[in-house]
Amino acid sequence: MKINVLTQLRDVIEALLIRQANLHKPFRNFIIETMILYIVMLGKVNYTSMARISDSCESRFRQNFQRSFDWLGFNMQFTGRMSDQRKAIAIDPTYISKAGKKTPGVGYFWSGCAGAPKWGLEILGIALVNADTKEAVHLKAVQTVKRPKRRGRKPKHLQALKESNGLFAIYLNALKADAERYRSITTHIVADSFFANGPFLKGLDSMGLDLISRLHDNARLKYMYTGPQKPRGRRRIFGERVDLDNLSDEVFTSEVIVDGDGKGVILHTGEVWVECLERVCKVVVADYLDDDKKTQTRKVYVASDRSLSGRDIYDLYRTRFQIEFLYRDGKSHMGLEHCQARNEAALDFSYNMSLSSINVMREYARRYGYTKLSIGSLKLLMHNAYMLDRFISISGKSPKLRKNDTDFKELLFLGVRDAA
Repeated sequence: MKINVLTQLRDVIEALLIRQANLHKPFRNFIIETMILYIVMLGKVNYTSMARISDSCESRFRQNFQRSFDWLGFNMQFTGRMSDQRKAIAIDPTYISKAGKKTPGVGYFWSGCAGAPKWGLEILGIALVNADTKEAVHLKAVQTVKRPKRRGRKPKHLQALKESNGLFAIYLNALKADAERYRSITTHIVADSFFANGPFLKGLDSMGLDLISRLHDNARLKYMYTGPQKPRGRRRIFGERVDLDNLSDEVFTSEVIVDGDGKGVILHTGEVWVECLERVCKVVVADYLDDDKKTQTRKVYVASDRSLSGRDIYDLYRTRFQIEFLYRDGKSHMGLEHCQARNEAALDFSYNMSLSSINVMREYARRYGYTKLSIGSLKLLMHNAYMLDRFISISGKSPKLRKNDTDFKELLFLGVRDAA
């Protein structure tokens, strides 16, 4: 068996960059070299460490990291095989550890791991999640940086917000910048319960996007009034408040499904008024069952697009969690928190390089039959191949003659194991 993983990896990256317009050859070669370094390096991934194990100097990385690159266009190439599947664009902010006070955007942000605000940075991750294959593809990462207030009238997508430079405004601006390209993939935006509020949804409406989310346990829901109206006065709009423990059979329909974890779930689907979103939405009340068919817990999901089925809303929201695995792999293996730059453009380049490298590794594994390997095992495989290639080159032997030899298979796969 002949193994030439580095050449195969380079071919995958080159094939993706060919479709990028107006990309000069020197910068294209830099992106290829840097992405390979992100994949093969163990330990800290920063300018100094990359210069130590490559043929480029540290200043080359510093200068090129400040250049712009169409990361969304690059990563959209991974979405083509999902054309006929149930998908949505997941958005989720994540905390990035960062010390110091001079880095742009530094401040206190919510850390889910710590369960409290922490000093550092934050990025809004935008990824495409697939409810049929249960996977996520990174599209773009945008750093949360507050901008000075602008004079004049607010843009249409920010008019419902009280603050034009708050967190929701920053998140909406990040989506607005590429809203047309997002709509070409799907119009569904899936986010956690933090985003389930009316002003944010109105901002999505102005972009032609809709929201799938989860409601808080104390969310107020009301039935729409369908009875007779008084001959005079204001028409009655709302009926009684929705009691989640006693749902109306006239509004809600029920079905029993088996989710991806093999657990039984009863989905109660109906259209009611959602007070926090200020409109009629399709609501899915999910009762999770044990083996004795006794209710264990209950969650309420919501979608502003009322044409979606209850099963689609349920599956798409639960697939949202796949974006967390991108953050996990990025922080554990791809140096997502390692960049020490204090330049906003350089930080943006490093975040997107880190998360886009995960897309490349998964595409490589899919193309060459390594789908059983985790990102950590794939990275170890690439690291072993890179070190062998360097040893052979330095020793004076021809890499073309020796690095494909089957004698090196054991060294290439040293420490590599299948995903659990």
